[in-house]
Amino acid sequence: MRLLLLLVFAFTITFVNAFAETSVSRIIMTDKIENREPVGSAIKFKTDVENIYCFTEIETDKYPTEVTHIWIYDKNIEAEIKLPVKSPKWRTYSSKAIQTNWKGNWKVEVYAEDGKLIDSIDFKIDE
Repeated sequence: MRLLLLLVFAFTITFVNAFAETSVSRIIMTDKIENREPVGSAIKFKTDVENIYCFTEIETDKYPTEVTHIWIYDKNIEAEIKLPVKSPKWRTYSSKAIQTNWKGNWKVEVYAEDGKLIDSIDFKIDE
């Protein structure tokens, strides 16, 4: 009986994890974060901005887990930042210090721990 219960428990854990979903409920680009929340949002920034933040609110059935923010400029990966997710609803963000010559189109892609693309956001840096 004990073995049967252990097998049922192991199967249930495996089954639940196989279908666990991680999603982004909010994704916001901003130049300021206060109290783990974005202050304003934008998709265009001036070249004199010091830092840009990608804020994401994650919802997941499986935790702890992690998400990865990949910052892309001119089709090149500029940063890959792994962020922990420690509860079913979790706010997190990554940031990038911007050089004045990095004008143009940017993108941040958000990937779940299993490598699945779960969201992305485009933004631009202008003069």
